[in-house]
Amino acid sequence: MLVASFACWPGTTRAAATSGAKPSVYEAILEEQARGTAEISTDEMKAILSRGSAIVFDARPGNEYALAHIPGSINLDEKALGRFTQTYADPTAAMVVYSDGPFCDLARVKSDELARLGYLKVSRYQLGLPVWRILGNAAETSLDGFRQIFRSGNGVIVDARSRADYLAGTIPTAQSILAGEAGKAKLDRRLQYLDPNTRIVVFANSAKKARGVAEELSHNAFPNSSYFGGSYQDLKREKFFVERIPSPHFFDGLSR
Repeated sequence: MLVASFACWPGTTRAAATSGAKPSVYEAILEEQARGTAEISTDEMKAILSRGSAIVFDARPGNEYALAHIPGSINLDEKALGRFTQTYADPTAAMVVYSDGPFCDLARVKSDELARLGYLKVSRYQLGLPVWRILGNAAETSLDGFRQIFRSGNGVIVDARSRADYLAGTIPTAQSILAGEAGKAKLDRRLQYLDPNTRIVVFANSAKKARGVAEELSHNAFPNSSYFGGSYQDLKREKFFVERIPSPHFFDGLSR
């Protein structure tokens, strides 16, 4: 059960704790009893990432991390804990571990391992990537993850570049959805028939622009949306697809 906790991360405060206001879902934690490491909420996680006040680790396997992860996190799966203390020599460094949802043991196991290695400020975002995404926050897809999605054909690829860029050449099967169009795209053939849990990955000419459209899709009931953390030129350089020139008639009949 999700509950609100007012045990704040060092240096942070919560408005609900001081004002008496009813806490929001963004302030909730799982509040497991008798755990070796403390939990943080979604609001605290966002603040930590914004300030860079802790090292954030994704405890899931590397292939899952490649497909989607919290932006700014590091894949712990690929780092042998035997060498970990050499890479992160400061035992007082603040660290946060997350994994694949409230009841995934990976975050608990890995955070306990870090504590046993002598790290003194280890916390868990136990709600994990699924809750992070369902609350409308962006997930990032790496180059390897994007390649996996394209080759498997089990996701929808969204091109968030300008119409002119799209018509000049794009990734095969890519749908053109610009900032501000997610709601319209739900009403026409671009997204109308998708299951809300369909994997969607967005690319653009910059990660910032792609992230904005991915977040907009999340806010329009497609929580399994992520963005490529590079540019279209980065994808083209990898040469894992043959660029397609769309027909100008692609936009006929779309919602305006």
